[in-house]
Amino acid sequence: MALVDTGSEVNIIPEEIAIKASLTSRKLNMNLRGIGGHKKSLVGLSEFTPILMITGEEKEIHLFIAKGSVHTILGRPFLADNNVKLEFSHKQGEIFSYPEQDGH
Repeated sequence: MALVDTGSEVNIIPEEIAIKASLTSRKLNMNLRGIGGHKKSLVGLSEFTPILMITGEEKEIHLFIAKGSVHTILGRPFLADNNVKLEFSHKQGEIFSYPEQDGH
């Protein structure tokens, strides 16, 4: 499960989950500043990481690995790469959609 964040410039996964999933990564030593001004350490980058979409489709994304307590976040790179469409409706709430492999 992941949060979709239209303001995040990166996709993020907690280090604990990356280790449990045995993700291959290259080491990084960077800091990321959150919207509230707090800093998180980025310790790795997992490239071309397969994820399973709700449709059963498999996609590959790049995930920055963060140390400490963070949520898994799908940010703008994920949204742009997958042509995600976000709509807001009084009747239906938030609607998240994207075209399947055939473009529909």
